[in-house]
Amino acid sequence: MVAKPTRLTIRAYGVGFGDCFLLTFHYPGSSADRHMLIDFGSTQKPPNARKDPLMAIARDIASVVGDRLHVLVATHRHADHINGFTPAPKGKGPDTGDIIAGLKPGLVIQSWTEKPDAPVNWKGPETPAARDAAFTTSLARMQRAAEISAREAAHLGLAIGDEIEFVGEKELSNKSAVQNLARMGKKTKAVYVHYGSKLPTAKLLPGVTIEVLGPPTLHQKSDIKTQNPENKSEYWHFHSFWQLRKDTADLHARGTALFPRAATYSSITPPQSRWFIGQLKEVRGNQLLRIVRAMDDALNNTSVILLIKAGKKRLLFPGDAQWENWEYALGKQAAALRKVDLYKVGHHGSLNATPKTLWKLLTGTKRPTAKPLHTLLSTRSDSKHGDRERKTEVPRETLLAALRAGSTLRTTQELEGGSALALKLSFDL
Repeated sequence: MVAKPTRLTIRAYGVGFGDCFLLTFHYPGSSADRHMLIDFGSTQKPPNARKDPLMAIARDIASVVGDRLHVLVATHRHADHINGFTPAPKGKGPDTGDIIAGLKPGLVIQSWTEKPDAPVNWKGPETPAARDAAFTTSLARMQRAAEISAREAAHLGLAIGDEIEFVGEKELSNKSAVQNLARMGKKTKAVYVHYGSKLPTAKLLPGVTIEVLGPPTLHQKSDIKTQNPENKSEYWHFHSFWQLRKDTADLHARGTALFPRAATYSSITPPQSRWFIGQLKEVRGNQLLRIVRAMDDALNNTSVILLIKAGKKRLLFPGDAQWENWEYALGKQAAALRKVDLYKVGHHGSLNATPKTLWKLLTGTKRPTAKPLHTLLSTRSDSKHGDRERKTEVPRETLLAALRAGSTLRTTQELEGGSALALKLSFDL
């Protein structure tokens, strides 16, 4: 008879702005625990955190896991999800990535877009039986262009630090962490997954079933490589882009200054010339940042989406998947999504990673009444990402209100200012 877990502990580590979740499945017997790590990264440490919280977290993971991490998942390559897998440079002491590698993960799961030996411009397997590979060369070129654009924008003196952090600080490819993940997978087993991929987890996590709901391949859904910045029916907007344009036009018609806080200069140089130069620099910087944002969107849409089934519980971990990634699964897995017990909130609570269609499935009238929904959010309470005036702050307040009203919400913000490294949630299976 196949052993089945009887209880589950989820540790949501307080990495600040990032994700790190350790799932421990408890089986009958005192030493039969099995462990699954989903992501490990951060771009902003928690407020009032110790000097190196990621190192403390890596050591805590090691103390919980012991000598074997059974499954490791890197949902996508953004730094706030994988920079904890970065090893130390040669000749220096162990870093967090070395500690995780020392746990000898039995299976490393990544998106099909990450396979190291993929042919250029490959669109993914046409059928589930086709060879797993990805167009990583194309992604690398995109990342290189984005890095150059970000560097030039910085030289223009624009306040873009927070935007660059959002997509992986200054090194968008996160090369060291990616290479370390590949080495870990090569030592045991690596799988590069897409919608419908079958995972070899039966022996590693007995009695646990993991379904891959995303990302689709380009053959399954061609527009996964893009992202719609304005999707009123799915995103948690409050004030639309077109309404903002109308409001601006109204201000102009009334004679109200469009730039009331614009800097002024001495009479030596005509003020309009100085203002015009400043505007040109800002336009140029924003054009460059559009390249960076496009890379950000493309990588979010490569996120691995996992539906984990253990006993009577269903857990949904979607990385930072956005609409183009979600849409394919939503059309095929509506019945399964209605039965989810715990949803890891996508993209740290941003407006575009929890589609309203998904939320209606998770909380709607067709949901089984005996299955209360739990939500788990990893974010910071004082994140500088996004803008409240533009209704793009992270986490998005309208989404938070929906999470509080429709579920039991737990967030790593609860750890801020305290000594605990992780939130611990326990469920009987």
